[in-house]
Amino acid sequence: MLFTLLIWVLFFLVYLGNRHNRLNRWCFISGMCFSMGVFKEYLYFTLFPAVMQAWPGWMTEELSLDIYSVLTAVLYYFAMPAALVFGFYFSRMDERRPKLFRWARIGVFVPALLFGVFYPYLETRYYQLYDRTYYLCAALYNWLYGVLLTVLLLGTLWRERRTAVYRQKKMVAILVLVPIWYQLISAFLIHLLDLKGLFKAWQGNLPIILFLIIFYLYNAFKGGFMGARFQHESYEWNQDGKLVNQSAQFLRHMLKNEVVKIEWCAQNIQQSAPEEAADYADIILRSTTRLKELSGKALHYSKDIVLNRQVLQIAPLLEACAADYRKLSPGVQVEVRCGEGDELFCDRAHLTEVLNNLLNNAGEAMRGQGSITVEGKPTGRGYQICVSDTGDGIAKEHLGQLFSPYYTTKTNGHHIGLGLYYCRNVMRKHGGSIQARQNETRGTTFVLRFPGE
Repeated sequence: MLFTLLIWVLFFLVYLGNRHNRLNRWCFISGMCFSMGVFKEYLYFTLFPAVMQAWPGWMTEELSLDIYSVLTAVLYYFAMPAALVFGFYFSRMDERRPKLFRWARIGVFVPALLFGVFYPYLETRYYQLYDRTYYLCAALYNWLYGVLLTVLLLGTLWRERRTAVYRQKKMVAILVLVPIWYQLISAFLIHLLDLKGLFKAWQGNLPIILFLIIFYLYNAFKGGFMGARFQHESYEWNQDGKLVNQSAQFLRHMLKNEVVKIEWCAQNIQQSAPEEAADYADIILRSTTRLKELSGKALHYSKDIVLNRQVLQIAPLLEACAADYRKLSPGVQVEVRCGEGDELFCDRAHLTEVLNNLLNNAGEAMRGQGSITVEGKPTGRGYQICVSDTGDGIAKEHLGQLFSPYYTTKTNGHHIGLGLYYCRNVMRKHGGSIQARQNETRGTTFVLRFPGE
């Protein structure tokens, strides 16, 4: 029972780190499913016999066996699918491939339900002991899911190896993969090979769990882990928002003091110096103005987003954004396609800023010449806005990093890499997502997906 309690302590710590984070939730759910492997052993071999002896009417051998079988089914059939859903969120499949994600998170549980049809949950203990074919099927099923989860996690670490959350995600991968693979080896491989001397090897999970609890607490005290810092503070551990917000405020404060001094000196030079020096002073003043604009934008884009949602007619909003952009960039044709009666429950100001960002990016990708199409349309599960351009497109190696903070492919010094990061955060606040994809012919399309209300 001590073993079970330690497992529960570990995964409750993960859950309490940030109860609103889906990664934390699914890590907790899968951890609870895995804990049934130890819990059922304690119930069947220790607690239930004591209950049957002390209060015979409360517990029977048949009921005890049924409970054992059901808990075994939870471990064998549902633990790995729950872990795989965690892997989907870890890899940000819900943002990168939302259609696939919607089907995948349901589909991974289908085999667990089919097992219950062909091998009823109440008879799992019987099949476990006497049906080798059943045990082989269960082992292959769990191993397949284990391999898929490992590929997801390691692939994500490779793809995000240069991002701000890489170290955090690497530690999470250790927390998840170490106990899972030990479980897959001790619970299935050893039994399949009939290594009877190692049948109790699953107990080796005890030192592993102790190590992981210490690992969790150490990192939580050191700098924060999976959303928890001690003294306890919740934050989005798999997002960069808090880090970016703190650095933006510090940078703005530092720049503000220095810019004021530079600006004052430049104004004095401008007023008292010869014409050539005054020209240099103009350059300095323009630079200080730009610095103030950039630091203000960094703070605006990195601070927490608060939505003021209302039902909006979407066509006028798209037309207004397009009209403003046509004035700024006459060489770009902007076409709006949207149903006149289409409505969207959203924040007008933030959505307008998102669309302006996407239009500006599209115009820059086309160097001020080309066409942009803005299309809004209802979908089966909500509403979708697509912004497509006819530019050169985005290199494949950049697609995975586009929405990371401070990441930009532009080298003209006027971009700080927070525009698309801000767009992603706005869409997340709406419960939706943003995705970039290459067009079949040329250019790029950014897709905004809003959930149905």
